[in-house]
Amino acid sequence: MLNIAAFALRGLLVVLSAIVLALSVVLAKQQVIGSPPPETSFFSFAGAFGLIVSAIAILAIFVNKIPRVGIIAADVLASVFYLAGAIALTVALKSVSSCTSSSDAARFNRYHNKLLNGGCMNVKDGIYCPNAGSSNDEKHIDSYTSGRCQQVQADYVFGYIAFVFGVASAIVTLLTYRRGGTTTATYV
Repeated sequence: MLNIAAFALRGLLVVLSAIVLALSVVLAKQQVIGSPPPETSFFSFAGAFGLIVSAIAILAIFVNKIPRVGIIAADVLASVFYLAGAIALTVALKSVSSCTSSSDAARFNRYHNKLLNGGCMNVKDGIYCPNAGSSNDEKHIDSYTSGRCQQVQADYVFGYIAFVFGVASAIVTLLTYRRGGTTTATYV
């Protein structure tokens, strides 16, 4: 019974890891000036790491030579990465009061947020963010930064969900290991 739960959790973690990785990579690829923010880069790493750990853990369900303690440790580490990345994105987006508000303050906050503007450069009149448009082009700013804001929110929500399911997966693997549901290889 626990093997079925472990397999289901692993399948869900593969999907969640792929979503986190895809959203983070899309956000990073839209960065036109400078390198992507470290929060986005780290969450891309967390998604890729979680995908690899989930694939190895699914393989470990069928191959008994993979040490379960290593799988549990990798699950915990992947979960910590998910939590750290989700918290980093949440904190970086804290200054943005609303992703969809058309108030001047909300537009200003979205335009100047490093996760949402796609990179900016200093010009003589102030800051210019090519992807987000100029401060005179309010419709373009709203559509671009609102869309990216919602992508960042989706990214960290999936990160928090992956954290919860990663911890659950580590617990199920530990219970399976302790109850003798799977055999482990003896290394001499």
